[in-house]
Amino acid sequence: MRIKQVKITLLASVVAILSLSCVSGCGGGASSLPGASSLPGASQPAGARTFANPLLKQNAADPWIIRHDGYYLFTFTQGNQIQIWKSPTIEGLSSARKTTVWQAPASGPNSHDIWAPEIHFLRGKWFIYYTATDGPDTNRRLFALEAKSADPLGAYTPRGQLTVPGEGQDQYSIDGDVFEQNGALYLLWSGRENTSTGAQNIYIAPLSDPVTVSGTRVRLSSPQLDWETRGWSVNEGPQALQHGGRTFIVYSASGGSTPDYCLGMLSYTGGDLLSAASWQKSPTPVFSSYEGPDGHVYGAGHNSFTTSPDGSEDWIIYHGKEDKTDTWNGRLPRAQKFTWNADGTPNFGHPIPSIVAMPIPKITTN
Repeated sequence: MRIKQVKITLLASVVAILSLSCVSGCGGGASSLPGASSLPGASQPAGARTFANPLLKQNAADPWIIRHDGYYLFTFTQGNQIQIWKSPTIEGLSSARKTTVWQAPASGPNSHDIWAPEIHFLRGKWFIYYTATDGPDTNRRLFALEAKSADPLGAYTPRGQLTVPGEGQDQYSIDGDVFEQNGALYLLWSGRENTSTGAQNIYIAPLSDPVTVSGTRVRLSSPQLDWETRGWSVNEGPQALQHGGRTFIVYSASGGSTPDYCLGMLSYTGGDLLSAASWQKSPTPVFSSYEGPDGHVYGAGHNSFTTSPDGSEDWIIYHGKEDKTDTWNGRLPRAQKFTWNADGTPNFGHPIPSIVAMPIPKITTN
């Protein structure tokens, strides 16, 4: 009898120790494994509230997010419509308010395959940029919507196609992004030299206003390195990233359905933004598939950027898959904090696996 009591006492002690450990680190079922705390966004102060990827357990390819007036506005590819999800937190997107702000028409040049929507606040108004076609792949182009009011969840007016002026300039175009530098607006996108099948490149052109392209396109990057050509040759999903007086373009490379889908980066080195000579390509991916003792993530790409609620942390939102299958399915939205290197370039680390708990984006600076 005494031996049994000792065993029961020891078992109770072990359970108590494990329970106390879980209070500070388990994060609702996720675990922090050796090596995870060295990654940007993966350290866990005692008692910190945590979350784990993916943000949603549904296909949500090409995730895009912006923080505005204390809320996050989130959108992603849904095929025949554009929804905006509104949430006070990144980790709470699964319970966000969902509003369909635009439905694709039954026919016309923007009636099929509504891809990669982005919502931007420019010149005091809300605009949505998206990719669409009337059916054929070669007819994919960029389109814009303009909000009718100050409410980003309200009604939008179609503003038509963003057409690049000049003979031979209206070619296959997807994944539009807009950024401002020194008071001027610029359009980034992925396109081809002509509408026939071929490599997808990164282009830039000036905008005279949020919906008018005012100059010819300039090719900034082509898929020439090995890690840009797996599956097929792709540079797509360009995203401008500005920090500390520097400007970068982070883009996705290799076939989007493959586990080799990854992120590359162009760094602006000075001079004319509309000149390819002003941009330098990183020789290796800046973010790519990961396999380790703490789990795995494949096909990490097509990202956007935002900050924590208090503005003190930088976060990357991207989609990634749980297995190596070459498929368009399973592209789940994920988020993690990133930091900055001493030379001013971003340090994204590697994709943090689903079982690793991360502190939620910082709410206050205290």
